[in-house]
Parts: sequence; structure tokens; C-alpha cells
Amino acid sequence: MDELVFTIAKYLEYINNNCNFSVSIHFEEKILNSLSQNTLSMLLPYNIHSNPYCIAVKRHHFKQCILHQQNIIRTCKNESFCNQCHAGVLEYIYPIFKDSAAIGFIAISGYRNKEPQPGCFDYTLWKKSLIKEKIPLSLCDAIIPPLKIMLEQLFKHYSTEITTEYNMFLQFANEYHNSITLSDLCNHFSRSKSYVSHIFKQKTGKTLRSYCNDLKLEDAKKLLSDTDMPITNIALDVGFNDASYFISLFKEKYGISPLKYRKTIKD
Repeated sequence: MDELVFTIAKYLEYINNNCNFSVSIHFEEKILNSLSQNTLSMLLPYNIHSNPYCIAVKRHHFKQCILHQQNIIRTCKNESFCNQCHAGVLEYIYPIFKDSAAIGFIAISGYRNKEPQPGCFDYTLWKKSLIKEKIPLSLCDAIIPPLKIMLEQLFKHYSTEITTEYNMFLQFANEYHNSITLSDLCNHFSRSKSYVSHIFKQKTGKTLRSYCNDLKLEDAKKLLSDTDMPITNIALDVGFNDASYFISLFKEKYGISPLKYRKTIKD
């Protein structure tokens, strides 16, 4: 089982780094809840859309992102299909099945039309961050099916019975880290703040805020290297309302200011 999970993670890493694709995987909460912590930790890095536009969208409209993903799973059929999300991002979807029922999907995302459709959040970022070419469907249909087969094989071995709520807390925090608060997470799962805080601290050794801040800083590194956005705008887009606080955290974690980091990467 561990070998299969490792192979899936390496295959996802290869596709994202070598095929000019942005591939992510998304699952029903009950499926995530059934995974071992080792399996979940290996798959979580591929559970988010990390292009700058999607990062900004989730900062302001994460609830719409949740509904969009739930709707995809609910309406998935046996074949792959093209789709446009609520924020105007084009994606190619491959359903993942367990016992003939859709439990999740693989998304090849990060594309756009020539002109923005209704729902575009930030035209400038939409235009700069998303790929304007057509989705290369023939290449997708050659590369993605082996991933789909491996994931469906993996989930054959997992029961959908609830084993731990921590998996769901962690996945939710990981995917929506740039916009959620402790109250958002508690409301989503109908749990008390003290309960969620205790579980999260016990499992990660961090508060939810600290955990999310670390992920926000990783988002910021990507925006610093991939865009020319001003530092203040980056701070806001990744989820910090105070640019000075963002700069302070960045220097504390990486030992260098965001501006110097950008210069180091681009020199």
C-alpha cells in the first residue's frame, strides 16, 4: 500500500514538474477521513490549485470553491469532461470511482478562454496567470488515465467508515488556508472551537493559525518567483491583511525579506 501511494505521489510530481500541467486531486470528505495519516500527508500537496489566480480567488471566495468541487463529484459520470469553474478557470476533469460511485476527481487546471467569462475575479491576474491555449486533450488522455487507475486501486483498500476527523480538518485547512479562520472550520464540521483546537494542536504541534500561516508563506514564495506583483498585493492575495506582519513572518521563517528572496530567485 505504501509503495502504491509513493508511486502516485511521484507520478503527480512528475506530471506537474515536467509536463507543463497543473494537476490536482480532490475527494469526498468521507474518503479523506478513511485515509491513513501517511497516505494523506503524501497526497495533500496535490489537493490544491496553486496558480496565482486560484490562490487569490480562494482568499475571497473559498465557499464557492467548496461548492464547485462538491458539485463536480455529485454530477460526475463515467467519462472525462471539460468544465469551467465559478471563477472562470477552465479545467479537464477525470472522475475517480469506488464501487461504481464517484468519490472524487482529477483536475487539469489553469487554462482560460480568450476573454473572461462571468465570474472572473481579477481580470489582470486571470490574464497573466492562466494559460490561454486550448487544453491539450490528447496529451491529457495519454498521461492521466494511469493516475486514475492507481487512485482507484488505492481506494479499493480503504473503507469509507469514519476513522478520524483530523484528516478532514487537515485537508480543509490545507486547501483553504489563505482564507479560513478557526470559526470557519468549526462551522463547516459542526464542532466546537476547543475541540478542533485541541485535535489540531495535538496532531500537528501547531495552532490552526500557525499552520495556515506556514502554507500562506509557501504561496507567497511562489508568487514572488512567478509574478512581478508588488509585495503588498502578494501579502493580501495569500491571506495577510497586514503587509508588515507578512514581511516579519517571512523573514522569521526564511531568514530573508520577501524582496531579497525575489531578487535571489531571479538573479
